[in-house]
Amino acid sequence: MIYRFVLAGAFIFLALWFRPAFAGTSLFYKEVNLVGGYSNLNKWVDAWGEQTSSVGFEHLSKFANDYGDFLTTDLQVRFAYDSKENSKDAWGVQIHNAWLRYKLDSINKIKVGHLDVPFGLNPVVDVHSTLLQTLAPNDIGFVKDWGTALESSFSKFDTSIALQLGSGMSIYRRDGSFLLSGRLGTPQGGNAQAGLSFMYGKTLETTGMNTIPRNELISNTATRKKRIGLDGQYLFGPLLTKAEIDFGKNSRTDVRGYFIEMDYTIPKLQNLELELQYKNWQNNMHDRSMDDSAVTLGLSYKLNSKVTLRGSFADDLNRMGKDEDRVFLLQFYFYG
Repeated sequence: MIYRFVLAGAFIFLALWFRPAFAGTSLFYKEVNLVGGYSNLNKWVDAWGEQTSSVGFEHLSKFANDYGDFLTTDLQVRFAYDSKENSKDAWGVQIHNAWLRYKLDSINKIKVGHLDVPFGLNPVVDVHSTLLQTLAPNDIGFVKDWGTALESSFSKFDTSIALQLGSGMSIYRRDGSFLLSGRLGTPQGGNAQAGLSFMYGKTLETTGMNTIPRNELISNTATRKKRIGLDGQYLFGPLLTKAEIDFGKNSRTDVRGYFIEMDYTIPKLQNLELELQYKNWQNNMHDRSMDDSAVTLGLSYKLNSKVTLRGSFADDLNRMGKDEDRVFLLQFYFYG
């Protein structure tokens, strides 16, 4: 039944999107994301993890009445190109954000559409444009999913709980797939933040990052996942430290993952940031040969308020069932 709820939510989203009955404000941003680099195994690469060369846009709207704002919508779309595919299959549409958030009262909001999975640092750290990612792609399998969430903000903490399809970028429902997740965390905005998360469901694994055409399913069988996670970040002067550790099961296999990242902004050159990340994901806690681990060095430089240049060097320490790789990437990112 959840897929019907998602489709109904999408219909409401489109209806409200074009409805001018309420006063409000809207913002429209253009986006260009160019990624390229060299891999020891694959040679030239123009896609890596969550990042692919693409052009796109983001449209944000806020609706209000006599009692204040009550509805926010966000549509963020990329038109991506993969040079490794033939000309027919090279282009794809990636719908990253496609949600509406309705304010039920001063504390609670309901959110419907394609939105963040509220687990770990995933919902509180924006990695939409960055080369360095959180643990989510290794752990959950994706960053965003189709479904609905209830978000609540209290004076001492924030909560979010979501019921989603368990398919990520594309809309699929197979083998009873679903994803229930939630996070309890300190309010955002402070120098120190922490969160406790849980996740339970049956998720599908797909290839690629496209929404249209749909990514191919690697298997019609969903993987049962159970997780609990702890996350935190701390800003001390120019140094931001992020960390997360997750435990759980994939079907009957014990899994664990953790990562730590330090981002240092050069005090005398505020536009330049240095990054260092170590990430480890244990596909089987009782077999070290099944670990995926890597250390990544990154650099980010803001040319201006709209253009950011990034570079990264990732060195695999271990890859389950694959040869270790070393990847050097450059990125040009425009948003404005």
